[in-house]
Amino acid sequence: MSHLFKRIFIFILLALPVFASAQVQQGRVLLMNGTMVENTLWEEKDGLIYIYDQKKNILGKEKTRAFELTKSEVYSVSNGSKEQILYYQDTMLGDYYTPEEMRMYLAGAGDARKNYNARHISAIGFALCGAVGYLVGDGLLVLIVPPITYAAIQYVGKIKIKEKYMSDRNFKYNDLYAEGFEPPARSRKMIRGALSGLAGSITGVLISLIKNQ
Repeated sequence: MSHLFKRIFIFILLALPVFASAQVQQGRVLLMNGTMVENTLWEEKDGLIYIYDQKKNILGKEKTRAFELTKSEVYSVSNGSKEQILYYQDTMLGDYYTPEEMRMYLAGAGDARKNYNARHISAIGFALCGAVGYLVGDGLLVLIVPPITYAAIQYVGKIKIKEKYMSDRNFKYNDLYAEGFEPPARSRKMIRGALSGLAGSITGVLISLIKNQ
């Protein structure tokens, strides 16, 4: 009997690391696109990172969705007391930044995604393309060309990073932060430009058709 207990005890000791490695933890997950997933349940299992999103449906029942990510899509995971950095510098794969440099780059990308709204781009695009649509008055091209042209214009020029976009004012003169901020901000400008331009063109054409009836 004592021999049996001894074998069970050894089995439990050997199994503990397996169970610990697959333990669901609560904390933060920083993605490689700069998005910080706060106060979430996550798990490292089979070489992948799983993020669990718990929400209630219209009936009030809690439903959990699992998002599967490769480690290359995650910069770090944290359980509140310790951060585990998964990103590592590898020039062969194009990852030229050190972990600390990449953290600064992702801070810029995250602030752009969270705070840069490009509302002025939408307002100008709606007004300009609306005016063109109203003056031309009809035709398929007037619904396509002005929005595309306006969106393409947003590809050029420098992105102005205002302090209100920054999560920390110390980022103001940091080149890595600005480099990370630029791609998502540029993308948002182009998308907003295209959508607002299309809405403006349609509105302008409709007003012109109604007026000329």
